[in-house]
Amino acid sequence: MPAPFIKGNSAMTVLGPVAEPVPAARMTPAQARVLFAATMGNFMSATPVLYTVFGMVLIPISKEFGWPRAQVSGVLGLAALCAAAMAFATGPLVDRYGPRRLILMGSLSFAVALGLFSLAPARVLPFYGLFLLADIAAAFASPMTYSKAVSGWFDRGRGAALGFAGGVGNGLGATVIPIIGGLLLSRFDWRVTYQGMALMVGAIGFPILLRFLRDPPPGGLRDAGPARAEKGTGPANDLTLRQAVGTRAFWITALAIGLCAACMTAMFTNVVPVLTERGFALADGVTVVTVFALVCAVVQWLMGLVLDRIATPLILVPFYLLGLGGLLLLQYGPSMPWLVAAGVMMGLGLGAEYSALPFLVSRYFGFRSYGAIAGVLYGGINVGMGLIPFAMNGIFDAYRSYDPALHLIQGLMLAATAAFLFLPSYDRPLRG
Repeated sequence: MPAPFIKGNSAMTVLGPVAEPVPAARMTPAQARVLFAATMGNFMSATPVLYTVFGMVLIPISKEFGWPRAQVSGVLGLAALCAAAMAFATGPLVDRYGPRRLILMGSLSFAVALGLFSLAPARVLPFYGLFLLADIAAAFASPMTYSKAVSGWFDRGRGAALGFAGGVGNGLGATVIPIIGGLLLSRFDWRVTYQGMALMVGAIGFPILLRFLRDPPPGGLRDAGPARAEKGTGPANDLTLRQAVGTRAFWITALAIGLCAACMTAMFTNVVPVLTERGFALADGVTVVTVFALVCAVVQWLMGLVLDRIATPLILVPFYLLGLGGLLLLQYGPSMPWLVAAGVMMGLGLGAEYSALPFLVSRYFGFRSYGAIAGVLYGGINVGMGLIPFAMNGIFDAYRSYDPALHLIQGLMLAATAAFLFLPSYDRPLRG
């Protein structure tokens, strides 16, 4: 990395302005408890527990019910629209009532709904309905609501805290839970697999949240001190949803981060089917998903540290290009070493995306309407997470190959990566 050069009193790099050095702030017990609770909540959220496991059981469900894969995965399209609607609804609710109340309700309801889904009959309407019920419950305990809690408890070091909660939470959840799901699936069936998920969320996740999660101080925690007086560490803007939507940064963020995050997250549910279709074993697919998720977990935390230091989103571009390269290796890699490399590269890309979205929302737009603004952006990602797997499997049913769908995803990611060139630094006032 190029050495910093000095311009006036501010440290700069070729990538953009670097935040002023500040004395290290020790994490308080309250912050540590909230960070632990948010991490465990993300560990047992919808992405690892509901969606990632669904990718593993898609083929067994298809065989048991005698349905084409597009019919099984079709529920993901409806779930995406439902999750998007719930994100729009829960965003204002979390601004009004605080994250703790919504998360506790959502976690307990999610556990019950997972158990009910495991009893779904081979009829489309109840099968889809029970899956959607789980999706609705999970929306109240989503990464968006956890990011509101963490962002409000951390100012200095917010990027690292968000990256840790999201990375160790969602990332390790998507690493460990497929292993647990694979063990259950290899010994029992998809129904017992989801019953195990329900038990984990209800008996482990909910008590942790009840004991340790607390709402942040009103308006979010603010660090005091000379460094803040000279160069504020809080947001340069504090916008309503309507004001945010009127800025260029909002729409570019939705494209550059939202679209890529939707594409890469959707691949979690399709790595196993893609590799199975290429002739690799189930265990090979699970291995790639595990590597994908583990790298994603580590990168989220590291990227958070970087975003705390460098005030430009351009630092994300190399990671996005690596993620794009990982998709190409997943499609064409001839052996397991190449596929493991694909998992590493996709993890680098998705980890950067997951870390950047909540951080940039708080830095670009502030806390006044954080939930509403984040809800819109996460809602768009949820739409992509559902529609992309549905489209992929529809294309597979039509062409007996995932290649056309993968080429389309790669094109979308390349366009979204180029959008970063038009994002402003997040420490400046926004203009429409």
